[in-house]
Amino acid sequence: MPVIPSELRQRRFAFLINSPENVGHSNGIRVLLDAVQMARSLGLDVCIVPAHTSTPLYRKLPNPYSELPIRWDVPTGCCALLGDTLSADRLQEARARAEQICHYSLAPNGLFQGDDGNRLLLMPGERQAVYSPQISTRLPAFYLQSRFEELEPYIQANLARRQRIRKPHATRHFTACIYAGKGYVAPLDPQIRQRISRRRSQLITRLWPTSKQALYQQLAQADLLVSFDPISSMAYEASLLGIPTLIASSWDEPHFQHNFPVRLDGVVWNDRQAFLQLLQTGFDQQAVVSSYRDAINRNQQTTMELLSFASGHQQPQDCSAVELNNYWQSRQPFFAQLNLPSPSSAWGPLSVALPPQTHLDRLHDFSLNTIRRILQRCRRIDHRLRAAVQRLRA
Repeated sequence: MPVIPSELRQRRFAFLINSPENVGHSNGIRVLLDAVQMARSLGLDVCIVPAHTSTPLYRKLPNPYSELPIRWDVPTGCCALLGDTLSADRLQEARARAEQICHYSLAPNGLFQGDDGNRLLLMPGERQAVYSPQISTRLPAFYLQSRFEELEPYIQANLARRQRIRKPHATRHFTACIYAGKGYVAPLDPQIRQRISRRRSQLITRLWPTSKQALYQQLAQADLLVSFDPISSMAYEASLLGIPTLIASSWDEPHFQHNFPVRLDGVVWNDRQAFLQLLQTGFDQQAVVSSYRDAINRNQQTTMELLSFASGHQQPQDCSAVELNNYWQSRQPFFAQLNLPSPSSAWGPLSVALPPQTHLDRLHDFSLNTIRRILQRCRRIDHRLRAAVQRLRA
C-alpha cells in the first residue's frame, strides 16, 4: 500500500454521485464508485451522497459496491467532490456545508442540453478537475481506469485469436456495429458505407442489448464499430477487443488524443481516410491492452492525487473561477451544435446509417417492416382480446 499523506487521513471526503444504482449502464458512475472504493481501501474517510435531495432513488448498490457507505446529506466540513449532474438544492447544500469543493467532471461543463443539462458556474474558491484530456485540455486530468470485468473474457479470446487485427482483402465487406449512444444516427460516408455488409451488421443503443455480457458478445464478433456518440467509453472498449472504431463526429479540442493516458490506436475521430487506412493496416491490440492494464495499476496513485488536488494539497488551481467560467462559455456554441443527449427516437433504425444500396437491401427492409407491422397489429389484437375477457369476467 502506498504511503498516505497525513493531510488526507485527517479529512472527510464525500462524492456526490448521480443515480449510482445505474452503474450497469454508465461507465462514468462506475468510475466514481471505483474512486470511492479505492479511497476506502486506502483507509480514508469517504462516503457517497446522492446528487439529488428529493426522495432517494437509490436501491442497494450491486457488488462490488454494496458495502460503500451512503449518507443522505453532505457532511459538515468535508471536502466534497461533485459529479456532473446535481440538483440545484444539493449544490446549494454542498456549498453551505463543505469546507472545500472540487468539481470532478466526467463530461465537459455544458455538454448536455435541456432538462438533463450539466452547465454550472463555479464560485470563487471552488476547484475543478476532469477525468481525461478529452473533457478539457486546460484543466488537470485524473484518469481512473475502470476494470471492464464483463469485457475481460472477450479481450482474452480476441488476443488469442489474433496478435494483430486482421488485415482484410481490399474488397471485403465488414460486419459493423453501429452505436447510437448519446448521439444521432446519420448516413455514413459512401466510401465507408460500401465497405460494410448491411445484413450482417447490428445497431447498438444505450439500452440494447440489455446486458453488458450480451453487448460485448455482439461487439466482439464485429469487424468495426461506428459510434455516433462523440464521447463514450464504447470506442475504447472496442479497441481493447482489437476492433477499429470510427467516431462520426468532430471534437472542439482535437489535440487531446496526444496526451491521453491510455493508447487510442484503434479510434479515429471523423476522418474517412484515416479510418479506411486503419481498416487496411490494423493496429496493435496487445499494446492497447497493455496500456489498459498499466492504467489500472496506477489507480491507487491517481486516486490519492485527485483527493490531494480536491482538498488543496497538491497543485494550485492555475486559473480563477471567472477564467474557468469564461473558458467553458467559449465552448458552449460547439456543445449546442451537438445537442446532446439525443432522444431515443434518434437512435435508429439501422437503415438510417446504412441506407439500402441494392434490391436485396430493399427487399430485406420491406420484409422487416412487414414483420414489424404484423407484430404490432397482433399485439393490439391481443390487448383488445384481454380487455374484452376482463370485461366479461367483471
